[in-house]
Amino acid sequence: MQYLVVVTMLLARVGSSGPVTGQYLEDRSNRVYGCPCEWSSEYVSYGREAVLAWKIASGEYEDENLAGLRLAAVLAGEMTLSVSTSPRRSTLFVDANAPLAQRRAGVAWLRSQYNEILGHVVGVHEAPIEFKLDTDSASLRVGDVLEVRMRRANLLEDTPSWASLLYDPFIELRSATLGTTLNNEYNGEPDLLMRWTRHDAAITGYYGTFSIR
Repeated sequence: MQYLVVVTMLLARVGSSGPVTGQYLEDRSNRVYGCPCEWSSEYVSYGREAVLAWKIASGEYEDENLAGLRLAAVLAGEMTLSVSTSPRRSTLFVDANAPLAQRRAGVAWLRSQYNEILGHVVGVHEAPIEFKLDTDSASLRVGDVLEVRMRRANLLEDTPSWASLLYDPFIELRSATLGTTLNNEYNGEPDLLMRWTRHDAAITGYYGTFSIR
């Protein structure tokens, strides 16, 4: 009888854990929506860098509540990251204002869920992270290292009329909005040994919501 009670309690706990849900931002160094000429010109030389960010609304990992945690990743590939087999490195950022146990669980969750996307993680850093997302815009700031500003894409103004969707988001989203990136600045850190500044408005990313079990 005691064995059955324990098993029932464990099953109830597993069943009630629910998915990890939240908001997501993605910006790449190539267009995700554009015309064929842009695709062909960017495929070889562009798209080797990307910024990803998560703001978790609910869910647990390793018995730790992740709600409210913010995470970000900077990716650098040997060729365009739009090819899933492209070797890549990444550096991760976790919100310095979160409790230590939550930070550790959040990084472990990120690596367990997105190992192939992140590739070889060369560093994990703590920094204050601001992540804002609404219907018409999204923004990310990671300390004084990284800043991304994006607005909802206007297909009539931001790209030629014959353009089409070139790439889906890296991760499966419950809702996805094409984003026109207005600013992407990465000041670099010791891990990736690179930095960039982009101010040319282009449809290079997405923002939206995710739900993952």
